[in-house]
Amino acid sequence: MLNAQVVSLDSALSISAANVGQKYRLAMADSIIYATAIQYDAVLWTADKHFDGLPNVRYFDKTQ
Repeated sequence: MLNAQVVSLDSALSISAANVGQKYRLAMADSIIYATAIQYDAVLWTADKHFDGLPNVRYFDKTQ
């Protein structure tokens, strides 16, 4: 967490999140997370099944 970057949810990111949410059928919070990863060209590492199969996502099953 000490190396984390705080990102503002501005209008551009909000619009991007709305588009991403609609395209990938994501809930609002998930679409904000995913749109932020896209904006910063980051790989999203997650155990959240909603992101499984999306581009630039590394999903790991936490039950294994």
